[in-house]
Amino acid sequence: MENCKDSKKTELLAPAGDYECFLSAVKAGADAVYVGGPKFGARAYAVNFTQDELLKAADHAHIHGRKLYLTVNTVLKNREITELYDYISPLYEGGIDGVIVQDAGVIRALRGSFPDLHIHASTQMAITGKEGVLLLKDMGIRRVVPARELSLKEIKEIRKETGMELECFIHGALCYSYSGKCLFSSIAGGRSGNRGRCAGPCRLPYNDQYILSAKDISTIDILPDLIEAGISSFKIEGRMKSREYVAGVTGIYRKYIDMYLTECNDDKKQKYRVDEEDLRELDELYTRSGHCRGYYYYHNGADMITVSRPGYDSADDERMKVLFNKYTGQDDKLKCTGYIRAFVGEPLLARVECSGKRAECIGEVVEKALKQPTSEENIKKQFLKTGDTPYKLEELVIDSGNDIFIPVSALNSLRRQVFELLKDKMTLPYKRRSDNRSAFNNMTSEKTGSDIKDLSKAFPDVNIRLDSIKLFDTVLDSGLGDIISIDVKEFNRYEKNTYAVDKDLIIKTAEKIHAKGSRFFLALPPVIRHCFFDRNKVLSDILTEGPVDGVIIDNYESLYYLGKLGFKGRVTGDVHLYCTNDLAAEALHELGIDVLTYPLELNAGELNHLKLKKGEFILYGRAPMMISAQCTQKTIDKCIKDNGVSDIRDRFGNEFPVVRNCGECYNTVLNCVPTMFASKKEIPSDITPDSYRIHFTVEDRDETERVLDFYRAFKRGEENEVFRKRTLLHLKRGVE
Repeated sequence: MENCKDSKKTELLAPAGDYECFLSAVKAGADAVYVGGPKFGARAYAVNFTQDELLKAADHAHIHGRKLYLTVNTVLKNREITELYDYISPLYEGGIDGVIVQDAGVIRALRGSFPDLHIHASTQMAITGKEGVLLLKDMGIRRVVPARELSLKEIKEIRKETGMELECFIHGALCYSYSGKCLFSSIAGGRSGNRGRCAGPCRLPYNDQYILSAKDISTIDILPDLIEAGISSFKIEGRMKSREYVAGVTGIYRKYIDMYLTECNDDKKQKYRVDEEDLRELDELYTRSGHCRGYYYYHNGADMITVSRPGYDSADDERMKVLFNKYTGQDDKLKCTGYIRAFVGEPLLARVECSGKRAECIGEVVEKALKQPTSEENIKKQFLKTGDTPYKLEELVIDSGNDIFIPVSALNSLRRQVFELLKDKMTLPYKRRSDNRSAFNNMTSEKTGSDIKDLSKAFPDVNIRLDSIKLFDTVLDSGLGDIISIDVKEFNRYEKNTYAVDKDLIIKTAEKIHAKGSRFFLALPPVIRHCFFDRNKVLSDILTEGPVDGVIIDNYESLYYLGKLGFKGRVTGDVHLYCTNDLAAEALHELGIDVLTYPLELNAGELNHLKLKKGEFILYGRAPMMISAQCTQKTIDKCIKDNGVSDIRDRFGNEFPVVRNCGECYNTVLNCVPTMFASKKEIPSDITPDSYRIHFTVEDRDETERVLDFYRAFKRGEENEVFRKRTLLHLKRGVE
């Protein structure tokens, strides 16, 4: 199907949880399919593909002019990163078109071992701005799947500023949290979303309603806007869904993408309409309390949340039966032409051509018929039996004598040979050689001398982090903090309907901290949206010429910004810049992070074997369970444009504080109890942190003073009795 000359080509990318689903997606019109293998995929509970199925799927996709992407979109532990080369190597050689990745260590390993393999940054990396995209571009990433929360305006700006291929979700389930910034399932149930095992706690009731359960997204009615925005790939969510669902959704989006791209009229956008029957079909292929358009036009809202019920409406049985019959079984075969030459005393010759590729094979010598000669009809009958091959002979020219004899077995054998050779020729351009084992081994081998720690210090520095400046005087007077870090939102002022950083307040605060002999750090937002750094240009002055000794960052946007700014202070990477393996830690250190936060999802043994050049260990604080563009206050009642804290209560009576940041419009759901280490005996024995963190989030003044007293005693080596309910997270058990 030909597009208009000025039309934008957009890939339709479908999911597949198993090989049969993959075949249905191809038959329904997917340009590409993304799948998971037996390891390292973010849908660990899907059937997934064996290695042989992945290789077979790659060949099938390429023969049909499609692509196959493999998900390697989880964070890996040290013992797993060593398995990566042997896992990827045969698939790389077999021609997979790209891998979708979350872990910075995996990116480093793949770039070093398979330099021409296309790497796509997963939405699990939570990329929300041009700065993050540019950083990934410098790392060799070929495509970015940005956070699902981005608006169409933001996507257009990123595309314009970076030129990067963008892959965006158009249909399927939405997470409540920014993907990659959710630890709820991990901390509450030991099943980590970062490891492909999310238990879906957002689908459970809180405050007796389903206020964290997002509706599914459907964008079929706004496709023209998405196409014109320059999105490179339209992604359908659903590797856990049935093949009927995948094929049905793919088929409908294929229809409307083609319809729009082939229409050449100037008013085609105004004329674009979706048939009611197609809308009904999408609704009947599973829907979670109806659909929404996602975040393309809205930052958040109660109409994007299921509220009353979380589950899917059951699919229409008749609809599913029709789709099964339509999209299962043999694909539409590729049309081929063939030529057979058969004369007595000559080798039997067969030639086939398809999609510009030609294969030619020679068989047995043709004998003279003693009784019944082999007719052209008999030859044709055998060669038209293309069976389970992807080919169909549309035209077969037979050049033969009248007195020939060819055994049926010889015809069948030659047919199989020539079509197998044709398949090889059609897939050969995608095959590669893998010979970088030594490079991979060098990256992952046991390293010595990587810990460059100052062991002369009797006790690591104490970094007291404040999410509320109301506690500032209490903390400052305690004398415990070698570093005092304050959330940048506490220095916002509201002017002309927008929030901006108050430079004078930052300078005055820094002067007070420095007068006590402590260092002053700024904690930048965990999510950078809506041109944050452009809106707060005063930050560049503060960070380059002002009194800030260091920053805490939690995203790739801030990391790129600080690098371009030439920031000279200490850069601390927070909990969502995952370093669960040594390669990830090395990559993040090389990108400009001086100190990494010890991961929250490793157990004591795993932490002991993790080599961080410099690390900060969290002694106290409520872990961030979710960071969301949604707002529970707005969902339950209305937007009040006021930073504050409310609680949500689960079905067991646990209360989780929800902190509102109205300046940047996001919520942070905190754990119902704080992490709290009571003595050095509880800390993994082999780690040597450069600093400890004490993080105050929702504590009042009295509780803050008790915690400060507790850790002053801790620093003196005294053992105090724990005065409140607490958790040590995954220190004993870890996550799968």
